Amino acid sequence: MFCVRCGKEGRTYDSLCASCYLQSNRFTQLPDHLNLQQCAHCDEYLMDKRWVHYDSDLDAVYDHVAANLKVRKDAMVRDLEIDAREIDRKSYHVHVMATVAHEDLETVEESETVVRFKRDACPRCNKIQGNYYESIVQIRPTGKRFSDDEKAEILKRSVSYVETASKESRDAFMAKAVEAHGGYDLYLSTIALGKGLARNLVSIYGAEYKESSSLQGRKDGVDLYRVTYLVRLPPYRVRDIVEIGGKLYLVQSTGPHSAKLRNLKHGDNLTMTNVDLRNVKVVGTKEDVKEAVVLGEGRRELQLMHPVTFETMDVRKPQGFERKGDTIKVFLHEGELYIIGN
Repeated sequence: MFCVRCGKEGRTYDSLCASCYLQSNRFTQLPDHLNLQQCAHCDEYLMDKRWVHYDSDLDAVYDHVAANLKVRKDAMVRDLEIDAREIDRKSYHVHVMATVAHEDLETVEESETVVRFKRDACPRCNKIQGNYYESIVQIRPTGKRFSDDEKAEILKRSVSYVETASKESRDAFMAKAVEAHGGYDLYLSTIALGKGLARNLVSIYGAEYKESSSLQGRKDGVDLYRVTYLVRLPPYRVRDIVEIGGKLYLVQSTGPHSAKLRNLKHGDNLTMTNVDLRNVKVVGTKEDVKEAVVLGEGRRELQLMHPVTFETMDVRKPQGFERKGDTIKVFLHEGELYIIGN
């Protein structure tokens, strides 16, 4: 076989020797200009119909150029070197060197392009700017007002939940948080996000929740709804002291269906449903717990210094209690001391 152009004998490619074939064929192609869309609010970039975060403009430019380099179907890029030089704040000049393989041939092809940044708003930020929401989570107290610390904790937990969800889905965001009726109204981007947050609060606080929906219109023949989730927190919190049947109990944990309690006098545990605890009387919180000095210890009793009157008092040890220090936590109620723990 010989080359029809130069007459060289040997293997041919479409009747051309390797040198003439490579001179006559190009395996890569890059447009003279490329537009790179960037959100003016969140600074993410539109890549292959997806909005993506990059740590730097250069990283985005490299990926955008690589994605727009067209390669012939019968060739393969084995190595790609991209060098970008900033022209101004809105554009980069890019030089590309592609090592390309075709059958048993290998060649290096050079290309140049200019990448221009186009600032716009991504759909997510458009929704945020327009206060778009599909669900509302209404967080309310039961029986007593939230303290400032409780309100701050509830909002912090809710924001943290949404931030975690937003890492998995760009559609997840909180449009706004409004104080209302002693709690919060949280406006959320999707129905699924609202339901997930409501269930999360139920799990953490042992709250009750109800949902209701309202028709907002139709789009493409589909009914569009907004859903409201009413989350009502119980009157007690973990570490509160409650009174049941004349006995005092420490709330040890809460859950979506029940709470675990410990009898302060005898130490035995009790599990009650959230429904049964709906109207329970809270007689103390963790702020009411004080420290008492241990003066002595017997088999069944501790000799304590009263934290207020400084009198010596004998207090029966709850079942299974083991002292670990020279002071213990106690709760004072109607003139009687109850041991909370170490």
